[in-house]
Amino acid sequence: MSNNSSSRSHKTHHLRRSVHRSLEYYPYYNSRNGGQAQANLQASCRNSLDFVQRMDLMQTMDVHNGCVNTVNWNANGTHIVSGSDDNCLVITEAKSGRVILKSRTQHKRHIFSARFMPHCNDQAVISCSGEGLVLHTEFLTPYSQRQRSQDVLIFEEDRRTSVFDCHKFGSTFDVLPLVDAPRSFLSCGEDSTVRCFDLNVSSRCTELVCHKHIYIMAPCAVTAMDVAPINTHLLAIGCSDSIVRIYDRRKMSTGHDSSGANETQPLKAYPIPLSYTRRHYRPTCVKFNADESELLVSYSMEQLYLFNLKHPGFEDAGLLRSGCYTAKMRRDDDPEPQIPRLRFRGDWSDTGPNSLAMTEQGLNRPNVGQARPPLEPGVLSRLSDEIFRMLNSNSRQGRSSTNPHETAPSNTNRTRPMTWQNAVLRTMEQGNHENTSMPMPTPMPTNDNQSPCCEPEIADVSAPVRSDDVTSTSVESSKSESCMEAVSDVGGQKYPLTSFDYVKMSFNGHRNSRTMVKGACFWGDDFIMSGSDCGHIFVWQRETGKVVKTLLADNRVVNRVQPHPTLPYLLSSGIDYNIKLWAPIAAEPAYDDLVTTALIKNNEIMLVETRDTITVPAQVMIRILASLHQYRRLMHNNTGSSSGSSAASAAAAPAPAEASSAADTAAEEDNTSDSNHNAEIG
Repeated sequence: MSNNSSSRSHKTHHLRRSVHRSLEYYPYYNSRNGGQAQANLQASCRNSLDFVQRMDLMQTMDVHNGCVNTVNWNANGTHIVSGSDDNCLVITEAKSGRVILKSRTQHKRHIFSARFMPHCNDQAVISCSGEGLVLHTEFLTPYSQRQRSQDVLIFEEDRRTSVFDCHKFGSTFDVLPLVDAPRSFLSCGEDSTVRCFDLNVSSRCTELVCHKHIYIMAPCAVTAMDVAPINTHLLAIGCSDSIVRIYDRRKMSTGHDSSGANETQPLKAYPIPLSYTRRHYRPTCVKFNADESELLVSYSMEQLYLFNLKHPGFEDAGLLRSGCYTAKMRRDDDPEPQIPRLRFRGDWSDTGPNSLAMTEQGLNRPNVGQARPPLEPGVLSRLSDEIFRMLNSNSRQGRSSTNPHETAPSNTNRTRPMTWQNAVLRTMEQGNHENTSMPMPTPMPTNDNQSPCCEPEIADVSAPVRSDDVTSTSVESSKSESCMEAVSDVGGQKYPLTSFDYVKMSFNGHRNSRTMVKGACFWGDDFIMSGSDCGHIFVWQRETGKVVKTLLADNRVVNRVQPHPTLPYLLSSGIDYNIKLWAPIAAEPAYDDLVTTALIKNNEIMLVETRDTITVPAQVMIRILASLHQYRRLMHNNTGSSSGSSAASAAAAPAPAEASSAADTAAEEDNTSDSNHNAEIG
């Protein structure tokens, strides 16, 4: 046994060396053509299906104590920077996997993005996090001068930090250096802005209301962005209204007044390829290809799309005025909505390689493969079932008939889900002002212009509710207009769109729903890669959209995939507390079509289920449960219910107490998981 293990280890080591020697130290390097033969060899390796299907785990780097939400190479591919829920930036030597620097930052929540700044010998890193803080950290001691025996932890005297805390509210999702302006970088966030920071002009900003750094004022949250690799003046941003906008930086300037009078309009815009949306499909990643002719867009709760940038696109103002991408508008042809399911924040049982769709789960199936001690499934089911039972009880459904002076809504079934959302939000608002549970206020009927879909996450009671979680932040047309009626914008474009000829290819089979960040990338000229909530990396052929390889890369969720600048190496990170390095080192190509087909089918079912699931903290679940129970008892008392119904109510009374007792443990578990796990969106 040991001989086989030793032989396999020697073989793997030989493959690693052969790949590295063949590509990095190409023997036929010709200085006269600038090493073009070597570059062609490196590119051909990525474009080889055989090499893709030989991808295997090369190294695991345990460098963090929390979920790793961001990982990036330097320009030469010699060092790796990563950021985590442990609020630390770590720089790792790629060749040896050795941590050469670890810096505890001023970030208080999840670090969503960290990148090397250009033209600084990789001594400076920019980062952003969930509380909206943006940092520029410059390390004063060169990596080459740090001894192996020296402590890798960096303190304040060994670094210089510039703090920018001027995003008005919410999270910042990404930071990008500007190659053509070495001391400048961009950040985008939930406050609907892209901001530009020039360190030659300003080294810090902590103003509560800051307009001087605003680069773009978008109509809603900016969740992803990318700068074109050749024509660096082109900037693509993905917004939470499901629209991708392309800007020309040469026409833009930093600094906007509060009225937005000098706001720059995008060159063109591309909506998600749907005629209209009933929810926000927020882009979690946008990426230019090498020649800037295509844009890869990954949508939360949806697929990956490849947009043709040679298409003229659409006018942003026309898309907004059409109302087709205003997710909160009710439309006449909407299907009958379902009451959403509930889950605790920190419950990752629907992620990872062992996750199954609800239709395929047994009632007694345990939560296997948890990255931490699991929440007791019985607690979750008792809480959910009790809330659903109360929501669907006869007393609640028949409340319109208890008051003869009340006019019943015209469509009770269609308004119930929005009533549920209002009830949840009102309960949360009550919790901010009261220490005890109060009776649930009578829900107000909703009109036909309201959306049937709730946002996938309900925030903590102590956290401010985002504006785009309750009402749309997009520019809306008149409420009386229906998106299904064809309207014309200034250019004569008809809406809703019926042709999406700007979409070159769509890529499905993965699942993107549980985390705020989900990266995707190009692998050479022929392949696309993305992480997934099932813990796998998916690889598609670019021309056909067919899945050709899957890699099990995490016990829960793969958040980021980053290819090496030149070599066929791939970095991945996710909920696990490590970084994984992948390379084509397997002895034979490997791909199991049956296993992949089953994985894709399960992901498609679970993606649909996730769209109707709300993530709530345990404390909010208990408050909702107690309020609904008290409301039900009051309704029974007010209507003079019969003795039979009173007995049924009394029989149901102990359930919340039992659930509250059990959920105290769940709430404590939830508080622990909130500091150790990545932010969720669905």
